[in-house]
Amino acid sequence: MIFSLSQQRLGACGIAAALSLLAISASVHATQTVDPTLTVGGASIQGTTRVVPAGSTFIFYGMYTDNSAGAESGLGLKVKYNPAHLTNLTISEEYTKCRIAAAQVQPLTGSTAQAVMGWVDTSVRAAGAVGWPDLADTVAGGATAPCLNPGAINIDTAAGTAAAPGQKLFKVTATMAPSCTSAGACTSQVLFDSDGNFSYATTPSGFTNKSFTINGAAAPVCNIDVDNSGTRSAFVDGILIVRHLLNLSGATLTNNLTIPGTRNVPADLTAFMSTINWDMTGAGGQSAFRDGIILVRLMLGIPDGTLLNGVTIPGGATFQTAAAIRANVNSRCGTSF
Repeated sequence: MIFSLSQQRLGACGIAAALSLLAISASVHATQTVDPTLTVGGASIQGTTRVVPAGSTFIFYGMYTDNSAGAESGLGLKVKYNPAHLTNLTISEEYTKCRIAAAQVQPLTGSTAQAVMGWVDTSVRAAGAVGWPDLADTVAGGATAPCLNPGAINIDTAAGTAAAPGQKLFKVTATMAPSCTSAGACTSQVLFDSDGNFSYATTPSGFTNKSFTINGAAAPVCNIDVDNSGTRSAFVDGILIVRHLLNLSGATLTNNLTIPGTRNVPADLTAFMSTINWDMTGAGGQSAFRDGIILVRLMLGIPDGTLLNGVTIPGGATFQTAAAIRANVNSRCGTSF
């Protein structure tokens, strides 16, 4: 049974030529799927609506599955989105073998842009074994090379193990446009579409498209993700907030911290944190030993019963109890602690 890939343009120089070179024999076929999820190994968000506050970083993953014990041999994928709503979109953590080219983001005319990715020989090894992600990848090179390579293929050896609901292929990071302050201002679909670029044999081979919807929302009054990494970490963001409230700046602000986000220069961090009122209790002032500690504990998942241990809340503060302070932080900062 012969497998081949459609030669529709995948958007990278030489991709169509590389696809046309590949024709391989196998005895299986499958319907392939790439599910959008919010975490690796998390549930699919297919068909759902996600609320993303204006100016906030939004992260989701592409998780691969197929309906066969032996996976198909190739896949071209496009993540389509509205660039007026989701901005600064990047693809990272590409996590499979035999990429034709690294992901490319292609802003198109009109309301649709796309990030384009392509994989060839994702399951058929040089030794004839079939299975992606059903079989473990082998070491690149020699007679046991992990994939047939017609040329110009990027071989990524950092492959992982399959886990429900699939194998991680990539991570998407984007920012909701500052103007998207309501669902009425910004509602659009994010679509995972192969556009026919998948290996095939006979029915039911194919690719199942997946999509979800994003809605804009008012920007939070405070943003605890101070390094703009897409996550809130007590050991990065929490420490930075406490140090800022202690009036530390320059090198002492970031000393001994590994900062993963795009906002990682001390001057930029100070400028950003200076725009935020960190008074989480309504006491009329902000304190490292009150507000900073409370935020770090919330990020650590500390429950109400011990959230305020050793913390003095002024008698005139608007929010006196742990439950009231937690609710205020969630309301002001767009969190769900």
